[in-house]
Amino acid sequence: METTNKMIDALRQKLEHAAKAAGYNFLDPEIVKISQQLDKLIVAHMMHEKRPS
Repeated sequence: METTNKMIDALRQKLEHAAKAAGYNFLDPEIVKISQQLDKLIVAHMMHEKRPS
């Protein structure tokens, strides 16, 4: 789980840098791609947390 948190943080930082570089144009293809990756990772993390032990 710690690894997933680190991956989420790294991807979030990558998204922030890409957004700044693109002048906060959130329709930029690179930003959309990173955002979608981040969304998938967060959803997978949430689903894993909800699994019964």
